[in-house]
Amino acid sequence: MERMAIDERAKEIALKKFALPPCLHIPIAATGENAIRKYIGEVMEILVPGNPNKALLIHPHARAIKNERLPIWHLSSAAILHHPKQVWVHVDFSGYRQAYMRGFPEEDLTNLVLDHALNRRVARLKGFRYLRVVPISRGANSSSGGLSETWAVEYHSSQHMVKRNKENPTFIQYADLADIVKMLDIKTGGTLQDPVNEAQKLVEEI
Repeated sequence: MERMAIDERAKEIALKKFALPPCLHIPIAATGENAIRKYIGEVMEILVPGNPNKALLIHPHARAIKNERLPIWHLSSAAILHHPKQVWVHVDFSGYRQAYMRGFPEEDLTNLVLDHALNRRVARLKGFRYLRVVPISRGANSSSGGLSETWAVEYHSSQHMVKRNKENPTFIQYADLADIVKMLDIKTGGTLQDPVNEAQKLVEEI
């Protein structure tokens, strides 16, 4: 398996701002298809062609070895994080559920929704054009669309952050803890984001 190139700026954010170890650097957004190929993985199939392509099936490059002392890796739901097949879609593409079903025809999506791992409004503000989509429950989807994503949109719409994102661009973005919790299909809502705070225990060594 080919080892990926590293977006050092994105890595620095994941390590210092998100305080996540390398094995939990989960790519969820990219500036374009070239960034996906360089920093994330091989394009196995173009699920929905276009100019640009609308949906891609990705086989990720080799990543850091899992730290088995982190409780998160003992959850069955954690298999989604570094899954060997991933569906990535253009930020403006609306047919992502059908695209995912083409990539994963064996999966039963009954009672599940397809969710962008990074909010699309935030992605556009930060210059990302491709996002990973994952199946989660309706409850987790509704919950994650509340406080944290609303705050993120307001934050990245500010004049300061618009300027900062232009001056210090990244080609990809890794998931923060709230994103990871959502991908694990855990509800992230609540004024104090209690589930996210509780999830901090999952990424601390035992």
